[in-house]
This record gives sequence, structure tokens and C-alpha cells, in this order.
Amino acid sequence: MPSAVSTAAPVTYSAARVVAPQVHGHFMRHLQALRRDAGAPALPVPDAAAIEALIDAAFWASLRRQEGYVPTVSLAFMPPDRVARPLLFAQPLPLAPGTLARLGPAVERPGVHLGVWRQGEGLQVWG
Repeated sequence: MPSAVSTAAPVTYSAARVVAPQVHGHFMRHLQALRRDAGAPALPVPDAAAIEALIDAAFWASLRRQEGYVPTVSLAFMPPDRVARPLLFAQPLPLAPGTLARLGPAVERPGVHLGVWRQGEGLQVWG
């Protein structure tokens, strides 16, 4: 079955493909419980293909070193218009291991996340 999300490089971390449907189901169960218990508004839930791409990019980024630094990033699948005070890049960046590794030192703090959303056929880091 073809992936609904195109990335700069093909997904190569096989565990991402295995766990993505399970992670998607987990997110959906939580969202349904929030809606039932708290009447929470609809939140964006990535499909399994997007989850696979997110896991793949983060995994390969974690193996790269940027000036001896081991990158640690937190990714938030969310459109910028759903964030109270988004910090937007001038141009969205590709969701790719190299991009995440380069951004890692700037975003490794509690509560700081890289926003990721669909742009055309692929996923982009928007801020």
C-alpha cells in the first residue's frame, strides 16, 4: 500500500513501519476518550504514514552528531494556526534527519517542540 506522505528520503527504519499503526490507534483512543469525557475539540491526529515518517526522521536524526552534539528533539504534529504563539521559520524545512539534527541544539528544552504539518504531499517542519 503506498504511503500517503512523501518524505525527502524513503522510510528505512523498519520498526517505524511496524509501530506506526499501533501508535495511531493509541492516539485515536486517547482522542476519543478526551471527546467523551471532556468534550475536547477535534485535535489533529497523524495517520499511520505520517507517524512512520516522523519516527523515521527522528530515529535517524538521533544517530547523527552535530559538532559532537547528540540531537534530542520533540516533534508536535500540529498546524501553525492551531498554536497560540507559533514561532515560524521564514520557510518550512523538510522533515529530514539532517534538518532535525541541525535544529536539535536550539530546541532541546522542556516545552519546546518542532511543529510539523503537511505541506503539499509531504511533511514540513514549520517552526
